[in-house]
Amino acid sequence: MLKFFSPLFRVGVCLSLIFCIVETSQTASAESRQQRLSNSKKKASLSQKHVRLLTIGNSFSRNATNHLDDLVKAGGHQLTHRPVTVGGASMELHANKALKNEQDPQAAAGLYSNKSSLQQALQSDDWDYVTIQQASFKSHNIDNYRPFASQLQNIISRYAPGAELLVHQTWAYRVDDPRFTRPSSNEKEPATQAEMYEMLSDAYKTIASDLGVRRIPVGDAFYIADTDKAFGYRPDNSFDSKSAKHPQLPNQAHSLHVGWQWRKQKGKDPGWVLRMDGHHANTAGEYLGACVWYETLFNESCVGNKYIPEGLDKDYALFLQKTAHQAVAKNKDQRTSPVQRKFNDPKPQRYKLQARASKIDPRTKEYPEIKFVFGTDQKPQDLENASVDTRVAPEGKLVIWLMGHNDRLFERLNNYGLHAIQVSYANKWFGTLCRPQPKDAQARGNVRLEAATGEDFSDELDLARPDGMAERAFQFVKWLAKENPQGNWEQFLSSDGKGLQWDKVIISGSSHGSTTAARFAKHQRVDRVVMLCGPRDQDQDWQANRSATPANRYFGFSHVLDGGWSGDHYCRSWELLGMHEFGPIVNVDDEAAPYKNTRRLISSADVKGDAKRAHSSVGPGGASPKNAEGEYLFEPVWKYLYTHPVDEVGEPTDEDPSCKRVHIEFN
Repeated sequence: MLKFFSPLFRVGVCLSLIFCIVETSQTASAESRQQRLSNSKKKASLSQKHVRLLTIGNSFSRNATNHLDDLVKAGGHQLTHRPVTVGGASMELHANKALKNEQDPQAAAGLYSNKSSLQQALQSDDWDYVTIQQASFKSHNIDNYRPFASQLQNIISRYAPGAELLVHQTWAYRVDDPRFTRPSSNEKEPATQAEMYEMLSDAYKTIASDLGVRRIPVGDAFYIADTDKAFGYRPDNSFDSKSAKHPQLPNQAHSLHVGWQWRKQKGKDPGWVLRMDGHHANTAGEYLGACVWYETLFNESCVGNKYIPEGLDKDYALFLQKTAHQAVAKNKDQRTSPVQRKFNDPKPQRYKLQARASKIDPRTKEYPEIKFVFGTDQKPQDLENASVDTRVAPEGKLVIWLMGHNDRLFERLNNYGLHAIQVSYANKWFGTLCRPQPKDAQARGNVRLEAATGEDFSDELDLARPDGMAERAFQFVKWLAKENPQGNWEQFLSSDGKGLQWDKVIISGSSHGSTTAARFAKHQRVDRVVMLCGPRDQDQDWQANRSATPANRYFGFSHVLDGGWSGDHYCRSWELLGMHEFGPIVNVDDEAAPYKNTRRLISSADVKGDAKRAHSSVGPGGASPKNAEGEYLFEPVWKYLYTHPVDEVGEPTDEDPSCKRVHIEFN
């Protein structure tokens, strides 16, 4: 085609084509580089981990985490760390503070120096890990761990159930520490570093096994390093501490502990004083400890990490990295991987299961004085119901329903991807106890809590643990895991097999059951609380107690003609629970989902002026209103209550001054 044009024109066109090709190639190359850079950033973002860590300990936990943040940053990750520490603190000290705070949130004995409690720290973030440890001087004796470790575990599981509890294994003192150079005459005290390591190692392994949790094996790493032929610490026997003059110090190469140091003394006799600290870690020991923590928390080798503390020899730092890696690799008491949610069912379907509590758990008992009985084979009164639909993608949440079985509700819950169970528990005491009125503003709430937990909270009820709602729910889910493996019920069992994973539980009920659900959630953190036509207890103040479950996780729905609403029961409870902080009261008849992201929903739908029908109308059933096509009016409401993201909240509102707060005066 170019032959029809002049030679000069043809040359110009060819040059233009060449330039165009070169420019296009360069542009493509630049775009390719940009794409590679973008892909690289995406991969880096995907590989980056953000770990949220709460440490409950003392100076040893501060030592072991001192360089952790730098290691994490060098590894391309992120760490949020909140320490709860007291110098020299034992498990007993932290447990006692937590228990005192449970009894009285305002008591100074239950608070730390920053005027906050352990419970508040546990609720301050969505922690991935919470750690506990023993005071070093008590670490060799397992008796010093009991019952305080389990008490702490109980508090942690209630206020931070989504966190994995880890036990930080502390280290033995330096070989020339006065504890060993001037040993105690007490045979139960370790006389050498080796004895201390063996004793504390056994104690930590035992308590970790008792609790069903993993160890952070810093103590193992210290002992491996200390006894290494090339890099282990060897005391300088030529040094005489009694005759030494400032600034003379022994050769302390490869020491992991602070060891001998001169300190400036103040006061009447100023001057330098030689002190021995064979307990605390120096820079090398802190770095070794941090490497162990890094590998445990991020499941990633620390060997080759670019961060090395200033002044630490690179070869020695590499040895410490390898030692940490070795200690973690040898730590055999690892927890099993979380159970996967995905269903593996060759014949997907909706399963409905039923069993008697007395058959599942032979420890259960009858309490005829409160009408809590088993019934007969012909008329059982301890039936428990469950359902799951394996055709629906699972959400990994378990609804525990605290009222009579309602399959219409369960069918909807299953359609939302939720597992659902209804358990047999003591819920007929209401007409017997706290009559004619409760003795104080906590009495009925305490009965509810004992009925829910099986623990001793009330002097009006004497319930055994196997007969509390929590234990019966646990035993039922264990039974379901075996009876219906297609439903993957096992995912709701804790890793140690001793209870439920409450952070995956939606506790729910109607009327009396919704009130007990709310009371239980005050005590035990759960994923959310759904309260239909409730809660009541207008003469009680437990609704204002500190809550293990954050207030934005409580959802309520009632009808305006319900006696609980017209009597100011619901508005009072909702405000005491703090639900007004997350949105106004919204009438679902006038507003579509998501209802301004509120937690307080009402309806004035036609119930023929019947207060009893109004009470029952907010749940699926004969009393619930329908449209002209025969569909329930509240379908979107129920889905909202059980599935709306808890972090999406409405604007806070003031308390309603017209809502009656005091219904009974107690002396």
